Amino acid sequence: MTDLYIVSGFLGAGKTTLIQTMADHVFQGQKIVVIENDFGEAGIDASFLTSCDITVTSLSAGCICCSIAGDFYKAIGQIVKEYQPDVILVEPSGVGKLSDIIKACLKQKELVEIKRCITVVDSRRFDKYKENYGEFFMDQIRYADLILISHMNGDSGEMKGILGKLRACNQEARLETDFWDTIPAAVFRSGTRVQAVEALREEVIRTPKISHILRGLSSPFRLAREVFASVTLECDATLTTKELKDKLELVIHKADGMILRGKGIVSCKDATVLFHYIPGILKIEPCLAEGNKICFIGTGIKEQQIKSIFEGKL
Repeated sequence: MTDLYIVSGFLGAGKTTLIQTMADHVFQGQKIVVIENDFGEAGIDASFLTSCDITVTSLSAGCICCSIAGDFYKAIGQIVKEYQPDVILVEPSGVGKLSDIIKACLKQKELVEIKRCITVVDSRRFDKYKENYGEFFMDQIRYADLILISHMNGDSGEMKGILGKLRACNQEARLETDFWDTIPAAVFRSGTRVQAVEALREEVIRTPKISHILRGLSSPFRLAREVFASVTLECDATLTTKELKDKLELVIHKADGMILRGKGIVSCKDATVLFHYIPGILKIEPCLAEGNKICFIGTGIKEQQIKSIFEGKL
C-alpha cells in the first residue's frame, strides 16, 4: 500500500514550494512520485520539480478534474506498478476541486491510502478569492484536514483574523501558521480525518462503479473552463532577463480581464529564469531547470491579445 498525499490550493498559493519542502524535510530518503498537472498546457511546475530530482508524471488532458476518466485514474495504478514509490504526492490544478480528486483517489483504495489532504491558503487574498471564486476556493478549504497559511506578514491581528475565517469554514482541520520547514514531520505525515472526507469515503463505497463517480466529475470541470482560461506562450531564446521582465509587465498591465497567475521557465541569453506572478507581485529568479514557455491563468483573458502584447504588436 502506497501512502498518498494531496496538496491543494488556489492559484499561486504555494503548492509547488510546499512539495519541495515536504520532499526535503518530511520524506527524506523515501522514493517520491509527484503527479502534477497545470490548468494550462505549459507543464512548468513539472519541469521545475524534475530539476529537484523528484519524479514527475505530468498529465496531458487538462486539470486533474477532467483527467480522471483517462490519465489520472490509470496513472495511479501505473505509477504504483512501475515506480513502486513509498509516497505519492498529488498536486491538483489550482482551479480544481479537492473533493473531486479525493473521490478518484479513494477509488484506488487497494493501491493507495490517502494520508493527508493538505490545502495551502494565501492569507493576502482570502477575502477576494472567497468572494469571486467561492465554489472552487472554499471546496479546497472544506475538505482539507491540514491547512497551511502562506504569505503571513507576522501581524498578530491579521493572523487572528485569517485563522477565524478559516475556522468558520472548516472547524476540524489542523491549522498551521509556522514556517513550513519548522513544522514537525509528523504533522504532515498523518492526522485526524475531517468528517467531510469521511462522507466522501462513504459515498464512494455506496457507488461501486467508477463510471458513476467519473460522470459526476465532468460537470465541475466544465464549470472551471467556463470561469477560468489559460494562455501558453513560447519565448524567444534571444531575450535577455530584462527584456523578458519588460514584456511580462506589459502583458500584466495591458491585457483585458484579470490575470490571476503567471508562471514560466525561460532560457534567456544571460540566464535561465523562473518567474511567478500573482496580482501585485512579479518575481523572477535564476533556476536550474530548462524551458521556453510561460503560462497565464485568469478570467476574461484573451489568447491572441496576450500573444500580440507579448510580441510587441499591441
